[in-house]
Amino acid sequence: MGDEKKGKVEEVAEKTGKVIGKGIKKGIEVTKEFGKGIKKGLKDE
Repeated sequence: MGDEKKGKVEEVAEKTGKVIGKGIKKGIEVTKEFGKGIKKGLKDE
């Protein structure tokens, strides 16, 4: 019984890690786009 629970906990942890990883990746992409917008805005001034 203990092994089954451990497997489920590990599975949930792995899924959580994947979600966090995807969130970080999206955050980095958004930050890059934000930076591009700032550079464009400064050039247009």
